[in-house]
Amino acid sequence: MKTNVVIVGGGYAGVMAANRLAATGRSGHDVVLVNPGERFVERIRLHEYAAGTRKDPTVSFASVLNPDVRQVRDAAERIDAGTRTVQLAGGRRLEYDYLVYAVGSGRGKVPEGSYAVEQFEGADEARRALAGLPPGGRVAVVGGGLTAIETASETARRYPGLSVSLHAAGLPAPQVGAGARRGLERSLRRMGIELHAGTQVPASGDPHTHLGADVVLWCAGFGVPELAAASGLPVDAAGRLLVAPTLQVPGQERIYGAGDAAVIAGADYAYLRMSCAAAMPMGADAATNILRSLDALPAVWHDSGFGGQCVSLGRTDGMVQFVTADDTPVRLHVHGRTAAVLKEIICRMTLRWIRNEAKRSGAYTWPKGPRRTTATAQQQAPAWN
Repeated sequence: MKTNVVIVGGGYAGVMAANRLAATGRSGHDVVLVNPGERFVERIRLHEYAAGTRKDPTVSFASVLNPDVRQVRDAAERIDAGTRTVQLAGGRRLEYDYLVYAVGSGRGKVPEGSYAVEQFEGADEARRALAGLPPGGRVAVVGGGLTAIETASETARRYPGLSVSLHAAGLPAPQVGAGARRGLERSLRRMGIELHAGTQVPASGDPHTHLGADVVLWCAGFGVPELAAASGLPVDAAGRLLVAPTLQVPGQERIYGAGDAAVIAGADYAYLRMSCAAAMPMGADAATNILRSLDALPAVWHDSGFGGQCVSLGRTDGMVQFVTADDTPVRLHVHGRTAAVLKEIICRMTLRWIRNEAKRSGAYTWPKGPRRTTATAQQQAPAWN
């Protein structure tokens, strides 16, 4: 009898998990990827697509998935851990022996008439809205994170005749060092982008009137689907699936979480931010632990870290902030064309890493996380109610 592994979500974490499972060449398990979209979306390219500098931010699933992965084009509505089934929106019910919860992040609360570029649909709407603006039109980008900065920069470079402003609740790019931020702000000002730090833009009401803009691009943070909470699985205050360091849901060890919609409980993992750099290692480790379970081996604890934070500022400018494994900025940072080239190399390598994993299970490797002492490791496993 085959072991059924169902992966819910076709983003970076879900596809990486599917490939690691399917590329082993084993005949004893069936890998099913549930995702409503027809194509794989490169979310790290959506700001380029919204601004009109990239024709298509998607690739075919056939080009990134191992051919033994079976695709189901549908959305999951509920996970029943008791019966080990997934209820799909189309009415179908899938049985699973193991499940990987990798539904990713979606748009949070977005004011009516604004465009959330971190999702394909919002980026597509933003693309059309920007293309329709006459010279002198005003574009307001709301958010102070890297997505907001990249969106504002790409738009200003693509449409020099538009007035582009960036509205951040605090400092722009608060996660980078002071020196890197000063260089980043200089680049933004050279592009003519108006910086408004400390601007609180309400998520209700009409932001166009509030900001005096013709188009508002909303990049003020990610939300996650409510699937885990609706299924009675443990979640944090933001609705993310709570998992142990093995990426298993405590009490439901056949369910694993990976990517933006999952969070590892425990202070030692608080450094892991929503990003494809964190999602892909989590997806790979979730698959590894399923394979280890099938071989009656103990699960390994997730261990991943960061090497840098890369920001594109149009096609010919950028910023790279180097960091320690726990994402703490160091003094070294790079700006200009060199940084833009580094960012582009990493974006291209992301698809290459996924495709290599589709050919050989275990091909993908990543930076290790911060070192933990023996005492820290003993205290890591959280207490669960």
